[in-house]
Amino acid sequence: MPDCLAWGYNSAAMTIHVHPLTDDIWAVKPEGRINMPTARAMEEALNGLFDEGRTRVVVDFTVAAYITSLGLKTLLVAQRRARALGGDLQLAGLGPRMMEIFEMAGFEQVFTIHASAAEAVEGLKPK
Repeated sequence: MPDCLAWGYNSAAMTIHVHPLTDDIWAVKPEGRINMPTARAMEEALNGLFDEGRTRVVVDFTVAAYITSLGLKTLLVAQRRARALGGDLQLAGLGPRMMEIFEMAGFEQVFTIHASAAEAVEGLKPK
């Protein structure tokens, strides 16, 4: 992972932007479809943050179009890792289709989901 404040991962079907929202809360923003070939890039982005000690993360889906079961698994594993490291992973910006997928999988009960990344930041701030 580059030693800079923001970077991205690119594949033919998806781009993932990684950038700070605050000094200690980071965003991972996938663009396009999160499926078998691209879930790995999202996993690398999340693990890169965790490896650097950045354990409070918002996954912002405002420009994501679709997520498969592999993408859902990637998020679940990342949330568990973030929490094991003393942080958390929360979700933001799910459109109607994405929310439907999360509800069908029962993941709206597993993740904290916010309307926007700004709301997720407030949810991740220390209390």
